[in-house]
Amino acid sequence: MNFTITKDQKQRFAQDGIVKLPGLISMDLLAELDACFEWSVAHPGPIASGKTDREDFSFVDNGNPEAKSMYDEIVARSGFGEVIAELLDSQYVGYFAEEIFWKKGRSNPTFWHQDTAYQPWSGEHWCNMWIPLMPMSADQSVQIVKGSHKGIQYDGTTFNPKNPTQALWGKAAKFPPLPDITADVAEDPESWAILGFELVPGDVVVFHPHCLHRGGGTDGNMPERRNMVFRFFGDEAYYSDHLPKTGGMYTLKPIAASGGGYLSDGDRYRPADNIQVH
Repeated sequence: MNFTITKDQKQRFAQDGIVKLPGLISMDLLAELDACFEWSVAHPGPIASGKTDREDFSFVDNGNPEAKSMYDEIVARSGFGEVIAELLDSQYVGYFAEEIFWKKGRSNPTFWHQDTAYQPWSGEHWCNMWIPLMPMSADQSVQIVKGSHKGIQYDGTTFNPKNPTQALWGKAAKFPPLPDITADVAEDPESWAILGFELVPGDVVVFHPHCLHRGGGTDGNMPERRNMVFRFFGDEAYYSDHLPKTGGMYTLKPIAASGGGYLSDGDRYRPADNIQVH
C-alpha cells in the first residue's frame, strides 16, 4: 500500500482522537472488502443483531469466528498494518477483529458510547479503522466528541431504544453516567465539540475507541448505509481491569495471552488469538 501519513494527520489523531485518511483504499481492495461484507451479511455470527429481510433495519455483526480466517488474511496483506504503525509511531501492530454495519430504510443513529465500556482496553495505541462502502455525509458516517479519548470513562449503554443512556454496568462499576449528548446538542449545538467527515468509498476514518462516538442513521435522503470497521492495537496498548467481572449485559471471559496464561491488569495487549500485522 503506497500511502504516507503526514505530520498533521498524526497530530490530528493524537489531539482530536480522529483523523480522515482520504483515498487510502484502492478500488480493487475495496471490491474485495465489499465481497467480505456480503459474506458476513449472508453468514451472521453468534452475536449478530438485526434482521435484514425487513424494509427498515439495522444489522450489526462483530468478531464472527467463522469469518476470522477471511478477515485475518485480507487485513494481513492489505498494508493496513504499516499505515497504522506510521500513524501511531508503533513498532508493533496487532489486528483485533471486524465489525459490520448495514442500515436500510429508516434507522436511528447508533447511541453515543465508548468501546472501552465494553472491552478491557487502555493505552494510547488503539484505533478503529472505519471504512465506508458508499458515500456518506459527515452526519451519516461516524462522529466523535473531540478529544474525548483523553477523558474519563463513562458507563456504557445497553442500546435500549427507549433509553439511550441506560447504564450498562450501573452499581457494579460505579462509572459516571453516560451523558445524553444527542439531547444536549439538540438544545445547544455548541454544548459538545462534535467531529465527523464527509466520505466516499476509498476514504478511511481512524479514531481511538475510548472516544465518545456514534454512527449515523438512514432516512429518505440516505436510505442505505454500509460500512465495516477493523480494530488495531500497538506498542502502548494494555489489558485493563477497569470493567467488572460480572454484571451489566454480559460476563467478561479471561483472555489467553500469546506467551501463555491469561492477560492481567497492565499487561501489554497481546492475545493468543490475534495476529500481528506489522
